Amino acid sequence: DYNVEILVPNGASPETFEPTMKDLMALNDAEQIFSVGLINFEQSLVGSVKESDRIVNLSDGIELLAGSCSHCNHAHAHGIDPHVWTSPRALKRMAENVGLAMQGVAPDSIKYRDNTDKLLRKLSNLDSLCNSEIVANGVDAIMIYHPAFTYYAKDYGIEQISVEQDGKEPSPRQLTALVERAREHNISKLLIQPQYSKDKLRALAAECGAEIVEIDPLSEDIIGEIERVTMIICREDE
Repeated sequence: DYNVEILVPNGASPETFEPTMKDLMALNDAEQIFSVGLINFEQSLVGSVKESDRIVNLSDGIELLAGSCSHCNHAHAHGIDPHVWTSPRALKRMAENVGLAMQGVAPDSIKYRDNTDKLLRKLSNLDSLCNSEIVANGVDAIMIYHPAFTYYAKDYGIEQISVEQDGKEPSPRQLTALVERAREHNISKLLIQPQYSKDKLRALAAECGAEIVEIDPLSEDIIGEIERVTMIICREDE
């Protein structure tokens, strides 16, 4: 029914993205604007969009978590971790928010209600898979370069250990502590996003005998990527 346009280009980081004047013009032509609502450039856009009631805050209703993952002089608003979309449970709420918005646009259409229900069932299955795999394999922690799985970790009762410290490389002392924690939690996989060089993890990986694995929290197929990440941290052969 609609052309869906993505504001942040594929491969770009939403944390350092700066919209152009052309982007602002396109936003003002959009019938609906779906926003995570927690990333700096989104915050700055709110005042520039005419008829701000067209902006749908997808994180509405999600219990927000504190987090400090600033870098490149782009701190997240109010010290809140914005990576809500990496948790299946938060994704369910985001899907509900999209569904409600579309029902508001087309109140007589049952198609959007049906599609929302279909997506929610898919996310519930993903939630069950993540929970059962983590419990069955005794996973209690993950180690990742940039802390993008805060909500995932909280929902499944595991610890997210971030290599990046407040947007900076770890100091020698912090690196030693990370090696100790990796060994303590039997971590064999170090996760890193494609926006960062694997060189940032090579010294740590060598010290704790771990494998560097690339994951992508910005994947278009976020459901498939969350499932893949779960298999990576739960199964040695994945």
